[in-house]
Formats: sequence, C-alpha cells, structure tokens
Amino acid sequence: MAKGLIRSLSALYDYDGQGTVAGTGVSSREYGIGAIRKTVFTFTDAEVTMADEAGVVAYGGLKIYDMPAGAILFFGATADLDVTLTAAGINADWDGDFGIGTVTASNNATLATTEQNILPTTATPQASGSATTANGQSTATENAVIDGTSTAVDVYVNFLVDDADHDITSTPTNLVLNGTVTILWVNLGDY
Repeated sequence: MAKGLIRSLSALYDYDGQGTVAGTGVSSREYGIGAIRKTVFTFTDAEVTMADEAGVVAYGGLKIYDMPAGAILFFGATADLDVTLTAAGINADWDGDFGIGTVTASNNATLATTEQNILPTTATPQASGSATTANGQSTATENAVIDGTSTAVDVYVNFLVDDADHDITSTPTNLVLNGTVTILWVNLGDY
C-alpha cells in the first residue's frame, strides 16, 4: 500500500511540461495526475512592453506559454501579481485592467473575447507610488474548450493603462511583473 501511495504522490511531480514556457523572466512548474495539468508560472521582473494607441489606451501583452497541440479544456486560472513600472511614462497613481487570454492585447479600450478568455478582464487597484497588484480568478464563463488542433494555443497576460494615466510615447515605460499565475487544464487530444 505504501509503495502505491508513493507512486501516486510522485505522479504529481513527474511532468517537465507538455507545453513550452515563453517570456523573459517567466518560469513554470507543471503538476498533474493523469491528463489533468496544473501549470504554475513564476514571474521574476518580467516586463510587459506597453504601446500607445493615442487618445485611447496604453496596451501590452506578454506571451507566457505555448500549449501543446490539441483541444484544450481550461478549468480556470488565478493570478497573484505585483506590478511596478520601468520609468515615469505611466503615472504613479495609474489605473488599468488585466486579463489572461489566447491572443495578445490590442489597441482598443477593452480586453475582450480571446484577450481574456482564460481569466476575465479585471481592474487593477489604483496604483500608489507606481505600484499595484493584478489579482484575479476565472469564472464559469472561462471553463471552456479552446480549439488548438490546427494551431496550438498560446497564453498571454494582457494589460491596459487608462489613456489619461500615461505618456509612454514621450517616455517609454513597461510594466514589471512579480508573482504567480496558475492555470488548470487538460489536453483533450489532437486530430
């Protein structure tokens, strides 16, 4: 009985990952039993490059994972991130939003559809001293199968900064992430 328990427990840690971690400053550890995977991404001074859509928003996304090919069932995700700035092109008391999706953020005022189909758009608390958090969780809406059979699914952490809160055109500024993102998922197979 003890040998069977030890084998079961060791099965939690015997994955090097089915996908490929991406993004400078991002590492991952993957756990699982059978087909179920829990991938924990650790961010260490990972930078999200911000771009300006004049009069609309500052936006940016950081690719963190290349999922394996297949139909991917996402059970949900959590984020526990501290966010700081690389320069003063974003105000010290900035407001914004973040989400996790299968495409990078675009140049409009909202994160929508596939920009936030793993963890929904969530407001960041108003920054103080240039720092804030990006904490959130998935809802039942994001518990869905995403088709990665023709083209494997990528995972992005996406951010928006309110237009009134930045001048990154004059002073390029990136967001700096520290903390973790956890995603629970299953590869249902490829065809």
